[in-house]
Amino acid sequence: MINGSGSGVDTRSIVQRARTLLAANEFQTAIGLLREQLEKTPRDAMVLRMLGYALMLFDNHTEALRHLEFASKLNPGEPDTLCDLAMIYRRMDRVGDAHRALDKVLDMNPANGRAVALKARVLQARGQSPKAMEIVERALELSKDPSIVMIYGTLARELKKQGPAIDLIRESLENPNMERVRRSELLYSLGHLLDSVGEYDDAFKAFDTANKMTDPGTAVDFDLHISRWPKDAVEGFDIQPNDGSRVVLVVGMPRSGTTLTEQVIASHPQAGGVGESPVINSILGSKGPDDLSNEILKAGGQQYLKSLEKAYPSKKILRVVDKMPENYLFLGPITRMLPGASIVHCRRSARDTCLSIYFQRFGPALQYANDLKACAQQYLGYLKTIEHWESMGIEIFESRYEELTAEPETRVRAMLDHIGLEFNKACLEHHKSKSSVHTASAGQVRQPLYKTSRARWKNYEKHLGPMLEVLGDID
Repeated sequence: MINGSGSGVDTRSIVQRARTLLAANEFQTAIGLLREQLEKTPRDAMVLRMLGYALMLFDNHTEALRHLEFASKLNPGEPDTLCDLAMIYRRMDRVGDAHRALDKVLDMNPANGRAVALKARVLQARGQSPKAMEIVERALELSKDPSIVMIYGTLARELKKQGPAIDLIRESLENPNMERVRRSELLYSLGHLLDSVGEYDDAFKAFDTANKMTDPGTAVDFDLHISRWPKDAVEGFDIQPNDGSRVVLVVGMPRSGTTLTEQVIASHPQAGGVGESPVINSILGSKGPDDLSNEILKAGGQQYLKSLEKAYPSKKILRVVDKMPENYLFLGPITRMLPGASIVHCRRSARDTCLSIYFQRFGPALQYANDLKACAQQYLGYLKTIEHWESMGIEIFESRYEELTAEPETRVRAMLDHIGLEFNKACLEHHKSKSSVHTASAGQVRQPLYKTSRARWKNYEKHLGPMLEVLGDID
């Protein structure tokens, strides 16, 4: 527990409300609430830490770091604050600082589950999975904390040591007192391990059990969204005087190859990547034409471009990739806000995409992800939205996952040409990049382009009735 000089129960209530808002992707509301509380209690370590965490999620790394460092100064040695500091250092590619913060925690408690898992993920993100596994295996000698068991499962799958990990997770799941969220995480991990060794029925059972631990979600109302953005509404806004030519938006469904595409482009010596920036969603999310104005779009575009400049101040970096998949929802107003931006649409087989989403633990941000039928409905709605923008003449480059993995050089050349960069062979060797990867695809993108994820759905066909019925013949 974090001690602070705040107002006790009231502070805790506000921090908990902020957590709820963050889980719903209401970043600005959460940050505003915490800023207001910090004015009342400027030396409250709990509020400082939560505000720093929220700002980190919103990619405001400089201010996030300042608040987290102050929280740690007020409450030195507090393990969770040090872990949060490690997270922000990792996002800023200050890997040495991340390790030092985590080592402080592990010096106090070598079996701190969160610190062990984070340290292993920092190493994995830099392509050092064998070293990460050594640390995790040592920690397991001291504790079978679910967080340690889970990262062990993740690394074991990557390093082809599935057998012992499967046994350990099954043993851990026998604990009737395990927290619900930890049980869910371990079930997903078990599913991935079983899938990797071809035990498909047992794998599906693990994934299905994990997904059914929460109420089934629903797809976005795409018809309503599209109806709010007809062509005349988009063209009713001026093209803003913002130079968006540096911007590359990689969009599509989750698990469609967006991380891979970012890594391919960012491996170019004149390109970089910012991961999944929440900035565009904060400006345009849940808004229709009546909620926006030319002034808002101009200011929003300037805010977004400043965020890219903070990440890549060097003029040598001509293109910066933002791989927030759901930015496809806003492509119409984006073309007015950031004229000149390049759009790359990652498309993957509908069946493989939906299955992969169902097999991933996304949490409340993707409400449809834990229901096969809802996943399929979401896929059809997303395609309809892309087609809506294309019907307006918006230029969208489609990158098919299956084609990218089958003919990498041909497809990479075409993609680079679309965004205005010359071909560079480094883009075909993205797996050798030393840059950090922070998404669920970290293990996969450290490999060369491969085809083994194609037509994966056929291994599970007998379990996918609701999904297949909705998708029909869609490719």
